[in-house]
Amino acid sequence: MFKGKKMAGHMGQVLVTTQNVEVVRTDAERGIIMVRGAVPGSKGGWVSVRDAVKFALPKEAPKPGAVRKSANKDA
Repeated sequence: MFKGKKMAGHMGQVLVTTQNVEVVRTDAERGIIMVRGAVPGSKGGWVSVRDAVKFALPKEAPKPGAVRKSANKDA
């Protein structure tokens, strides 16, 4: 084993945070959030969306909403 030897590793095993992504539109009927900007990860993967914590929000800023849950309890 030599120092710096190229070998297999764990690609994609880290949590990635992308800032400055804008929520353009939501579709509560289908449970879709449409964003403008780069979204890391593979197609069909899970994405968490939350408010930025760069600075405190003003009191008049809208609070995050909830997406309607499916009528099917098994989903």
